[in-house]
Amino acid sequence: MSTRRAITIATAILVIFISLVFMKVTLSARQEFRQAEQALQAHDLDDAITHFNRALHWYSPGSKPVQSSVERLWEIGEKAEAKKDFSLALHAYRMLRSGLYAARSFYTPYPDWIAQCDERIATLVSQQPPALSPNGTPYPIPDKVEILKTLKTKTEPDLFWTIVLEMGFIGWVGCTVAFICRVCTGPNEFMPRRAFFWGMLIVCFYALWLVGMLRA
Repeated sequence: MSTRRAITIATAILVIFISLVFMKVTLSARQEFRQAEQALQAHDLDDAITHFNRALHWYSPGSKPVQSSVERLWEIGEKAEAKKDFSLALHAYRMLRSGLYAARSFYTPYPDWIAQCDERIATLVSQQPPALSPNGTPYPIPDKVEILKTLKTKTEPDLFWTIVLEMGFIGWVGCTVAFICRVCTGPNEFMPRRAFFWGMLIVCFYALWLVGMLRA
């Protein structure tokens, strides 16, 4: 097999793999959004919030179900506030915020929505009655400024290690495909030198991927 043919095959396999992953993400987001809408129509708000949050975990750029889930969660929170159901409102805002943070990679999607959630959560938490300790003494409640400061504490993944993670994963998959195409060149042919070369690259990129996941 020629080098050009091997590269073409490896590229095609990689494109197919990425396409399948994107399709899985898109379909899963739609399914979770559909289930959330059904729960919302049945007035099962807790179940609806759970499925809207799960839809956010299947984030992809430009995803309509994700955008709609963001809007629905915010809407549930606003309606709960209007009804003085602050516990439900906090639950909706927190699930929206956590879902968006869970969807981040080398960037965080919907930063404006996260900022709005921080504002509403801080406001509601600062207005809640204090919880009581076992001896009946109320725990102090931090003010809104302190809560906002805590919420806005940087928790973003490290950009450098995120890039390393992505490079490790792509290199691992690419080298595995190359190993198959370049080492096993025929029914009864096996090339040890090429196997060693591509095998070492697979190990190196796999290790890079693992380190990236630990450090990102």
